Amino acid sequence: MSDIDQSAAGTAATERYQALFRVSQTLISIRSSEELFGLLARELRAVVNFYVMGVGIYDEKAHEMHTTSYGEPGVPLQAPQFAPEETFSWWVYQQQQPLIIPFLDAETRFPAVAQMLKSRGVRSVCVLPLTTVHRRLGGLAFGSTEADAYSEEEVSFLSFVGNQVALAVDDALNFDALQHAEEALRASEQSFRRIVDSIPGLVNTTTAEGEFEFVSQQCLDYFGTTLEELKAQEGWTTSNIVHPDDFPRMLATWRRSVETGHPYESEYRVRRADGVYRWFHVRSLPWRDADGRIIRWYTLRTDIDDRKQAEGRLQLLLEVTNQVVSNLQLRDLLGAISSSVRRVMQCDLVSVCFPDSEMKRLQTFVIDFPDSKGFIREELISIEGSLGGFVFRTGKPWAGNASDLLQSGLKNEPAIAEGLKTGCVLPLISRNRVLGVLALGRREDNPFSQVDIGFLAQVASQVAIAVENASAYGQIEEARAELEKAFDEIKQLKDRLQDENVALREQIDQALMFEEIVGVSPALRAVLSRVSKVAPTDSTVLLTGETGTGKELIARAIHKRSRRSSRAFVSANCAAIPASLIASELFGHERGAFTGATQRRLGRFELAEEGTIFLDEVGELPAETQITLLHVLQEREFERVGGNQSIRANARVIAATNRDLEAAIVEGTFRSDLFYRLNVFPIEIPPLRERTEDIPLLVEYFIDRFARKAGKSIRGMNKKTLDLFLSYPWPGNIRELQNVVERSVIVCETENFSVDESWLSRKPLANEPKSQSELSQKFVAQEKEMIEAALRASGGRVSGPSGAAAKLGLHRSTLESKIASLKINKYRFKTANSSKVS
Repeated sequence: MSDIDQSAAGTAATERYQALFRVSQTLISIRSSEELFGLLARELRAVVNFYVMGVGIYDEKAHEMHTTSYGEPGVPLQAPQFAPEETFSWWVYQQQQPLIIPFLDAETRFPAVAQMLKSRGVRSVCVLPLTTVHRRLGGLAFGSTEADAYSEEEVSFLSFVGNQVALAVDDALNFDALQHAEEALRASEQSFRRIVDSIPGLVNTTTAEGEFEFVSQQCLDYFGTTLEELKAQEGWTTSNIVHPDDFPRMLATWRRSVETGHPYESEYRVRRADGVYRWFHVRSLPWRDADGRIIRWYTLRTDIDDRKQAEGRLQLLLEVTNQVVSNLQLRDLLGAISSSVRRVMQCDLVSVCFPDSEMKRLQTFVIDFPDSKGFIREELISIEGSLGGFVFRTGKPWAGNASDLLQSGLKNEPAIAEGLKTGCVLPLISRNRVLGVLALGRREDNPFSQVDIGFLAQVASQVAIAVENASAYGQIEEARAELEKAFDEIKQLKDRLQDENVALREQIDQALMFEEIVGVSPALRAVLSRVSKVAPTDSTVLLTGETGTGKELIARAIHKRSRRSSRAFVSANCAAIPASLIASELFGHERGAFTGATQRRLGRFELAEEGTIFLDEVGELPAETQITLLHVLQEREFERVGGNQSIRANARVIAATNRDLEAAIVEGTFRSDLFYRLNVFPIEIPPLRERTEDIPLLVEYFIDRFARKAGKSIRGMNKKTLDLFLSYPWPGNIRELQNVVERSVIVCETENFSVDESWLSRKPLANEPKSQSELSQKFVAQEKEMIEAALRASGGRVSGPSGAAAKLGLHRSTLESKIASLKINKYRFKTANSSKVS
């Protein structure tokens, strides 16, 4: 739904509720049931669409359903008398739920009534139970000439209408009963008492001076007292029976009636025996003697607390709806709504919470809690393990008390510490999406009813619309601000696209080296197994192995199988970039950062945002760049060269090297802390000589690739050529194999592939790597020699500023471990002075 549609829907809802509010105010002034039914038929057309309307009031004693019907426009209709069981009103009277008949032609349960209505052109019917907190009354029926005229939304609104009508009808019937009681009183005092006690209201008589004469049993039960005790309180004018806020108004109205002799009518709250105040409509009529002097007052107090709550809630819905369509400042809007909800629902706490950007915690956005003890504040709470988080995740409302929270395991819930005994939490849902939660709490043990939850669900729906509107408004404001920067942004985007194109062209050129990983050897399968395990994670990977073994191909394979595969894979060859430019290449630079920096340039880390950055030959990084890279890996942020603004780094790092980094650490050319940061998940790529099973497949793959590229047809290869490939040690690994095959395809003039044997001679290269064991032994010997030299210089002392650990740049425990593993006797280097501190 668009913002305009939502605003129009909110305006229409406002107008409809305003019309219903006017009708309910009009109904209050009507006392006669006959006059009330006629008024209903005329006035309800302002809020309800119907062709005919009927009110059925059930007489339990006579077992009769007294039905009054009205046509259009409010003209009484003559209807035959039906048995109660044949009527719609009897069904809703028994079931206490709405009866919807979308197609009257198909109805078989009420043949007589259905036939009568069909003869008058009625095609669909909606019947609602008329029920108050005191009793069941009957049913209110609406008939339409349209089929299926009453939707679920319409029925929900009509139920609200039915509640208002039931209160008005109950009031009118009570007043009718009072009138009959007055007539009966003239004939018999005993009859009067019986009638009065049957009236669902509080009845009493007082003298002209205001002293109690008679009080109905219901009235005595309500106050939990006796007539004598009421008399001892000296009437209403000095008692604490009336709510203090209503007492001055009640007293002024009563005195005016006494002075003028006019009937008394007012509405105020009266205290029940348990201390709870409820709203009553109070009407007193004077009784005069033959000389016209007032000798007695007859008073009826009708409980209208439900009606007052309904009016308050209706007014709240009007206020919320008006706020939604007029106020786009979300915090002010929710603050006003929270205050109104707390007042109408008689709560101690109302709050609204929204999730953070990571959807892991709820932020208390607005809280209305005047008597807070400080345990509930505007702070972040975890979605997991909290009541608000449960409602947010499930999208279902919760209502209960403190014991329910304790039984659910939420012992640290701040609501318990605040002393809240009952509560209700509802999701804010719009377009099938939960936006946040609305929470209410009471310190009194007064639980929220299903009616309360249903009403609050309507409020939550309006609040959700308000959040959507405010969000849309905020987006519009942001868009307006963004338009002011449009030209600058376009220029930046062009620069970035240019940088990305350069990087992509480099990647495409480098990607042509391999199209896929070829091989079935156990050594390769072991590598691919580790790739499949680490790829779905965001862990840093360090690829080691000789030159030409395909480390970048493995890095790409990790990227393609990761959650970042839809983002960029950016590589940087640390050995190919001059030391003076490596920082600018990796982290970018600002305009004017150095000579020739004519414009801002994004670094490889920014280009790899949300993707993967591959640092090839990472062992060749200069010392100062190693420090910057270590900071990026630790803090996930960096600054461009010449800049002072921190930029978040969200790129997975895969590093590769053909150097022995541990030996480089000993030599002091590579930082140990950076090595441990990179070496989270090491993968060693085996040289081609250790995976000879893959050589035939690789040769076949490269022959096919380069033959198609050269436009040649090569169908086979003799065994001698294959034996040459298998027996050659391939010091250059797969890269050397690829070059030899490409060269052979170029010079090949037949369909049978062959290779020049001189290209595969066993003459060793000057820098051909030594065996692993020889290198390892040399490294161990050098390490032992360095440690012994440091111990000798420090007099056998390990710790302290002048100890061997400080000289070697190692932690004391690390050096102690190495001394033990290399079996060095540190005590033979001790001197007399050092023995006390080592």
